[in-house]
Amino acid sequence: MAGHGVAVTIIPTLGERRRGARVRMAPMNANETPARRRSRRQETRLWRVPVVRVERITPHMARVTVQGDSLADLAGAGTDQNVMLYFYPDDVVLPEPLTLESARGLWSQVRPLTRTYTIRRHDPATNEVDFDFVLHGDSGPASAWAERAKVGDELIFVGPSPAYQPDPAADWYLLAGDETALPAITAILGALPEGKQALAFVEVADAAEEHPGHAITWLHRDGVPAGESTVLVDAIRAAELPDGLPEVWMAGERTAMLAVRAHLLDERGYPRQRVRPTTYWRLGESGN
Repeated sequence: MAGHGVAVTIIPTLGERRRGARVRMAPMNANETPARRRSRRQETRLWRVPVVRVERITPHMARVTVQGDSLADLAGAGTDQNVMLYFYPDDVVLPEPLTLESARGLWSQVRPLTRTYTIRRHDPATNEVDFDFVLHGDSGPASAWAERAKVGDELIFVGPSPAYQPDPAADWYLLAGDETALPAITAILGALPEGKQALAFVEVADAAEEHPGHAITWLHRDGVPAGESTVLVDAIRAAELPDGLPEVWMAGERTAMLAVRAHLLDERGYPRQRVRPTTYWRLGESGN
């Protein structure tokens, strides 16, 4: 959307994103340490930048790279930072210059379809930003756009969001999700404190969807539809997890996130504030 990755469904009742919604938590006990710290919110603005590369990472994931001088003003914070992508109908005449204010002024005539996506990579030296898209045909505007994206196309997005800041006091880190969370998980792995152990579990369709070069335990649905498999919670339930106080970051389909959370709280006994799932999408609702 991401990231994620990647394809994500916004669920407004839960919060920020389909990559976006946060599961509500019980109040924190006095002896619990707050988890899921976030960077300060940066100035929200609109970017309209050209596509400079399109790469098929796996059979069902495309990486789209945009680049522009205006991205010098993008305050990249790493990890799961996200932006809202704007998709307008092809026949809409957009105001010039297109700014957040002029886009909002157009709302009385037309509103864009919006989807929230993780920034997979931000390179301030080259003013490049990568977005990874899970491809699932024309079932959502982001997937449909990414299927057809080519060099020279423009991508419009608004943001950025605050980003997750790993707690350096944690003894170790657990990252979990499906392919929609993969951009965020890979970004988080690169931002964790040195010398700390991290375990990452990612559910994907099959072996062809694995990304090389990442220390991830890959879990294959092998024909089971996304959102209906239990491979993620089954793998974490069977895993021999380290001792000590963890910090858990996880995102994906809502039912799977609730199942993993219940296991970690009820069976592992982890403090509630150390386990904060995010709903990126919900089975049965329209996709990206």
